[in-house]
Amino acid sequence: MKLAILGPLSREYEQVRLLEEATKLFDTVSYFPIPQVAVELRDGFDLKYKNKSLLNYDSFLPRIPRSYKTFGTTLLYFLKKAGKPLPIEPSSVIASHNKFLTLVRLVEAGLPVPETHLAIRREVIEKLLKEMDYPLVLKLLYGSKGVGVMFADSEQSAVSVIDALQRFKETIFLERFVEPGNEDIRAYVIGGKVVAAMKRVAKQGERRANIGIGGHGEPYRLSSTEKKLAIRAAEAMGMGICGVDLMPSEDGPVIIEINVNAQFKGLESATQKNIAREILKYVRGLHGKVDG
Repeated sequence: MKLAILGPLSREYEQVRLLEEATKLFDTVSYFPIPQVAVELRDGFDLKYKNKSLLNYDSFLPRIPRSYKTFGTTLLYFLKKAGKPLPIEPSSVIASHNKFLTLVRLVEAGLPVPETHLAIRREVIEKLLKEMDYPLVLKLLYGSKGVGVMFADSEQSAVSVIDALQRFKETIFLERFVEPGNEDIRAYVIGGKVVAAMKRVAKQGERRANIGIGGHGEPYRLSSTEKKLAIRAAEAMGMGICGVDLMPSEDGPVIIEINVNAQFKGLESATQKNIAREILKYVRGLHGKVDG
């Protein structure tokens, strides 16, 4: 069986681990940098890397970062048209790389998310600021590893942040701050099951718990409610593989983010579980299960 991994130009920890484990489960493994793939339209269509056709592969594992979200979605669209098994729906790439669209999908599925407001005009934002409790969270639509997430402890500090963002014509969404605020839960969902989970705790003086900015992870046992929420969130987003971030609140856990290109270095380190192998076992099992 032949596996094609679609990913960024640079190979970070996750790409290296996936390639290591893939050679144990597949006869042939190739890594295709997304920006070096071309879509060819003639009598039909083809996806080409140099002179090699991706359509000759049996299984596919997309690792699509935000910078390639539109083109990556296009590649997945054509792979799906060709009847290839995919672990994520093409539309989930665009939705998951837009934090607000992610929340919209979750709300439509009846899942709990923090109170959130989206606006672009300053006068609308200022009105919202007067109505919200503090502290509050300000987020950009795009971002990963905690980048683009800001906090304001007062209306004055929120206005200062908005002044800076308005210069760059950024759409802003405001989110109710959920206590305790300096920790969250990452659940990794593969094939409708949570294969591992950890609590991420922010470093001292920081509210963002992301591992990439200094937070640390520790093994975590999900409650039955948290597990069900993570699985339902993955289903709502059309993702067979994803990271689901939850946060406890007074009214129960809420979902704050879904990651289609979720990193798992910190999770493997915290739980000592082989996440890369679990991903590849799932991808291999998809072969032959494509709907006609």
